[in-house]
Amino acid sequence: MTTLPRLRGLAVCLAVSSLLTAGACGVSKAPVTSAPAAPSVSRTGPTGGGAMTEDQRERMALVPAAKVQWNHAADTALGAVPKGRLVEIELTSTRGATPGTASGSPSPAASGQAAGMPVWDVSVAAEDGTIHDVRVDAVTGKISRSRIEPGQDADDKSETAERLKAATTTAEKAVVTATGRTPGAVTAVELDDDVWSVDIVTPDWNKTTYDVDAAKGTVVREHVDRD
Repeated sequence: MTTLPRLRGLAVCLAVSSLLTAGACGVSKAPVTSAPAAPSVSRTGPTGGGAMTEDQRERMALVPAAKVQWNHAADTALGAVPKGRLVEIELTSTRGATPGTASGSPSPAASGQAAGMPVWDVSVAAEDGTIHDVRVDAVTGKISRSRIEPGQDADDKSETAERLKAATTTAEKAVVTATGRTPGAVTAVELDDDVWSVDIVTPDWNKTTYDVDAAKGTVVREHVDRD
């Protein structure tokens, strides 16, 4: 009586692994024009086979719904800002229907999924350090919003420009370094002071964050979020 459910569970795990592998971590120089094949990933299911956390359920709902990879979203956003450079990109969701949920279906809270449609929120710095906030639809790849980030003064712009100047390791190289250690779906890349912080979601729906020295290109910190 237990054979069929186990087989169904195995099929679901294999499908999840295949999905993440197909769209996980292609990278290239910005502007991005192509992405190398994503590495294979073998892990499946929550760690230890226990109940999933709220964060894991949110990742499970959001990551597969994103059809546009981070590098292509970054390419699109950079195209909206002349001579722009990437400062940050993060996969998040809009306030609205759950990805894949039809009208009249159970609410996100009832289904245990994260609310909203997948979008890439991108911060792009102009040549003078002015940061532009660009939102790219993670399904269609089109820009849905582009504006100058409010509240920036001359010191803010100068600091941003200096950080980017010192970052001789590109975001793309930082992602290659991070995914070389942990294959998975890249969901965020951020220039945080003197490091590139790269978030990777693995098929067990945990998140691994690597801090990569923005000048040397070496990993200085690794953290696994199992929540």
